[in-house]
Amino acid sequence: MEKTYNIIGMKCEGCVKKVKQAFTGVAGVTKVDVNLHDGKAVVAGNFDEQSLQSSLADTHYSVKL
Repeated sequence: MEKTYNIIGMKCEGCVKKVKQAFTGVAGVTKVDVNLHDGKAVVAGNFDEQSLQSSLADTHYSVKL
């Protein structure tokens, strides 16, 4: 499965790195591409969408499911 999500709160490349690291740590995620200018992340794998939101719980970012 590959899905695209809107990421709220990203303002710099450091933000992109943090979101990518958080999503990469979610069980079942095989690939993550984050685009700062579009404010989107493309996530591939067999993962639980709620786990993506949970992975950002300790950050200033959120994912629009």
